[in-house]
Amino acid sequence: MAQPTMAEELRMSLRKRKGRFSADFNDKGLKEIPPEVFQIQLLKYLYLNSNEIRLLSKNVGSLTNLKILSLEGNKLTALPPEIKLLSFLAALNVSNNKLSRLPDEVSNLKKMRQLFINRNNLDELPATFGDLVALEILSLSGNRLKSVPASMMNLKNLHVLNLDNNQMPALPKAICSLPMLVKLSMSGNLIQSLPKEIKELQNVRELSLNNNKLTFLPVQLYFLIYLEELKVDNNKLLSISDKVENLQELKILSLANNLLTGITEKVCFCCKMECLILTGNQIMQLPRQMSRLKNLRQLCVNMNVMETLPEEVFQLTHISEMEFSANSLACIPDEIKYCTYVIKIDLSFNKLSEFPPGLCSLAALRHLNLRGNGIVDIPADVAWMVDLTHLDLSENKLSVFPENVCNLPNLCHLDLSKNELSDVHQNILKLESLHVLLLKFNRFESFPVEVCALGSLCKLDLSDNRIQGAPAEISKLQVIKELNLSNNAFTHFPVEICQLVSLESLEISQLNGTKLTELPEELRNLTMLSELDISYNALRTIPDIIGELNNLALLKATNNNLQVIPKSIALLSSLQQIDLKENQMHSLPTEIYHLNSLKEINLDGNPMGLPPAELCKGKQLYPIGRYLQSADLRDGKMLQKIFKLICSEVPLENFEFFCKKLRLLEDEVKTIETDKSLQLPDKVLQALNMWKSNSQAKLTPSAMIDQIIQVLVMSDFHNLATQVITLRTFAQAIKF
Repeated sequence: MAQPTMAEELRMSLRKRKGRFSADFNDKGLKEIPPEVFQIQLLKYLYLNSNEIRLLSKNVGSLTNLKILSLEGNKLTALPPEIKLLSFLAALNVSNNKLSRLPDEVSNLKKMRQLFINRNNLDELPATFGDLVALEILSLSGNRLKSVPASMMNLKNLHVLNLDNNQMPALPKAICSLPMLVKLSMSGNLIQSLPKEIKELQNVRELSLNNNKLTFLPVQLYFLIYLEELKVDNNKLLSISDKVENLQELKILSLANNLLTGITEKVCFCCKMECLILTGNQIMQLPRQMSRLKNLRQLCVNMNVMETLPEEVFQLTHISEMEFSANSLACIPDEIKYCTYVIKIDLSFNKLSEFPPGLCSLAALRHLNLRGNGIVDIPADVAWMVDLTHLDLSENKLSVFPENVCNLPNLCHLDLSKNELSDVHQNILKLESLHVLLLKFNRFESFPVEVCALGSLCKLDLSDNRIQGAPAEISKLQVIKELNLSNNAFTHFPVEICQLVSLESLEISQLNGTKLTELPEELRNLTMLSELDISYNALRTIPDIIGELNNLALLKATNNNLQVIPKSIALLSSLQQIDLKENQMHSLPTEIYHLNSLKEINLDGNPMGLPPAELCKGKQLYPIGRYLQSADLRDGKMLQKIFKLICSEVPLENFEFFCKKLRLLEDEVKTIETDKSLQLPDKVLQALNMWKSNSQAKLTPSAMIDQIIQVLVMSDFHNLATQVITLRTFAQAIKF
């Protein structure tokens, strides 16, 4: 079927609905706007996102009825002055381009209400930018702006202003004159202080100043009595003023990653607070009046230096998330049991030596993280946590599998990594909802057969143990998708896992384990496999059956002793990444060029010759494949020249012996010998072509040349072998 012309496609994309004319050319690979577009005088909505357009034609000025123009994700370096003719334009999106400046004429767009110029190269705005008096939303994030023109104070209708990720050394005073501003975001700049004029932004509801260089917040900021969200993460704040209590509408206060050593009690008078984030400071103690925050739903105080928690925190009876990770908490008050609505608690990396008893009363709890403590046992009362779905007990001091965990009926995710476990309790079969079980870095010497009773298990990690084999019962894991058995003590590849036909990801990398020397043929059974990691073994070859793993997308075989990979790898039509670094490979099969989905091939640390190592550094298939194709074409022609040379040099008395060295069958040789229509050179050529036909399925033309040289030497044709070597050396010296 013939492809539609641009004009036909335009007609197909043009829609008229109750007077609405719209043309959609998103993601069409266009390098310019189709000329036919400029002939549609009534066009109101034009979408040209994600193309390759470098120049916006001056003819755009003919679209005088245009209301929306979107050119996001192109390669524009400038806008034409004729854009001023779009007098009805209400929204312009030129984000993700390469604009270094805006034309002064853009200020003529008096009806513009929304303007998006994110992620360009702007270092200044036109002095008359403030003439865009209808503007309501302005987004200029990801540019190089150091200031804004004074005329911006004229944008009296502006509601949303985004100046994130620029180079502003200060918050411009012109911005403080915008009476209708509701949302102001200036994260990712170089702001060291805020002007006192900030108090004029009386309608601001959301203020984001993350990733700046603020050391304090001026008292005038606390005059913004309608402020609902204040985010000042990743600055250098030393304290928060008592005036924070003025912010009675505040719902979200985020002060993560500053230099706070404490938090004022006055924050507890922000009675509408729903989210308080204090992560990454040096806070030693929380305010004593925390119980006043009746609406608080999320409290995050990770990575501080608290040794205790005030009991008042646990009077927040409607809180749903509590995070106290990476502090120095040695115990958790029993009063935590009153937080009956909490669904997530993170107490990881503290100094807890026992499971906090109060947690057992939290029937609504779903996520509990106790990683990195010193817990040695789990109490029986844990069974009361009937809604618990995720439990992380990794990096504790459990020496016996916690049997009581087996009484959690809805547990889906259990992490017991980095403990001292050597077996699994038989009652684990009661965890009928368990999907993920992580047991890495323990002391298992045999595969825990009890795990095989988990019929819903999708992911199992037993890496970094001392396991020597896999049981036949592993076949019961009929829905498992991810299996990691890396760094164990297998004496051979555990062929039993090849029964897991649902498996999609298999890792058996042996950096710190016993090295595997071969892969089994049974691996072909894993037809659903999409990721295979066999790195850090002692494999010399990968079996041909690899080509039967039709869904394989990632193959990692780094740090082995591989010298070649099989031609069958070219059958893996889904393969996207191959990592073969640090092996002993000299060449690749030409057939690899057929891997159309391949995005990266890593051959670093191999003594590559075909293709050369320098060419392989780019890790891209196209140049590698082209080189291999050219090499095969050259070597194929070379092989024919060698055949012609040999034909005239093999005497009749040596013909049969020569054919034996070619490993031709007796019947094949007799057929050639008895053919009276052939002269001796023709008979030799036919024998060589027959040998070539038998060999080309296994050997590249280059490898066939190597083998024919060996045949000549074994046939005592040393002078002829020398001539062939000279001929090949000369051909290889010629670049192609």
